[in-house]
Amino acid sequence: MALVKVLVANLFAGANFQKLEVGKVYEVDDAVAGKWIADGKAEQSAEKKGEKLALEVAKSTAPASAGASEIQTKLDDALEQLKQAQAAAEAKDKEHADALEQLKQAQVAELAAEKQRADTAEAALAAATKKDK
Repeated sequence: MALVKVLVANLFAGANFQKLEVGKVYEVDDAVAGKWIADGKAEQSAEKKGEKLALEVAKSTAPASAGASEIQTKLDDALEQLKQAQAAAEAKDKEHADALEQLKQAQVAELAAEKQRADTAEAALAAATKKDK
């Protein structure tokens, strides 16, 4: 615990947002004191005693498990949708890969046919030039 002297007029603390008075010394947790000092809201005090300030955390009145099952159901549904989307994406990827392979094979066949046509044309040209001589 550390003693700090409040320097600003708009400093509130605790679960009930208790307004702290300027110039008054409070005894607070070291972590809170360090943050306030770093922010310039308070300064370290050399006084022997200060008002003890307990920073408590407010507790929820509604049970947490009431909405948890609904949230868990939504999360499960979202996870299932994600899995379906991933499966659909993988199917599309496979479909695209298959189509790409078919195009590649068609291009190879077309290239072979063109090469055959070119070879035939060259042979015919060679025969024609031989005949003319």
